[in-house]
Amino acid sequence: MKIVISAALLSLVSVPAFAQAVAPSTSGTMTSADVGVEPIASQSGPNYVLAASDANVYQIKAAQLAATRAQRDDVKSYAKRVLAEAQSSQKALMAALKNDQRTIKAPSSALSADRAALVKLLQKAPKSAFDNLYLTQSAKVQQAAWAIHKGYAQDGTDPALQQIAGTAVPVLENELTTGKSLTPSGLAGR
Repeated sequence: MKIVISAALLSLVSVPAFAQAVAPSTSGTMTSADVGVEPIASQSGPNYVLAASDANVYQIKAAQLAATRAQRDDVKSYAKRVLAEAQSSQKALMAALKNDQRTIKAPSSALSADRAALVKLLQKAPKSAFDNLYLTQSAKVQQAAWAIHKGYAQDGTDPALQQIAGTAVPVLENELTTGKSLTPSGLAGR
């Protein structure tokens, strides 16, 4: 009897600790100064979804190109990781669009004009310039995505979307750090 009660109490104690450990507002370890952008405050749920989806779709398309066109194996490996993480993020985002309290319309899978132009530049890039162009573009989109997700994680009003945002922040921070280490200046500092 004591073992059952102790186990039940332990499970009650560990649940709140876990919930606090993944609280979206405290996700990630980088500051605005580290990333180079400020979190975007006061986004509506639909605007957050549109912006986050556009960043995910860009990362998916760009990483698919980089996985085959990159010249360096470390860049190809990085692109494959970014591809898997962006696909996972997009899947989670789409799954969170419908719940009992509200439904947010799924965004188009078409890229915004700015992001579509970036993909076209990658498609036309000469082999010798592809890796650095991909890493540079990817970092810019990751910075923007960090601002979107970090902002919504901090002050978003939809708990499901806030959880998606909070989960995305540390993934983006890791991608930014890894991507930066693969650039010419990052490689020179090794």
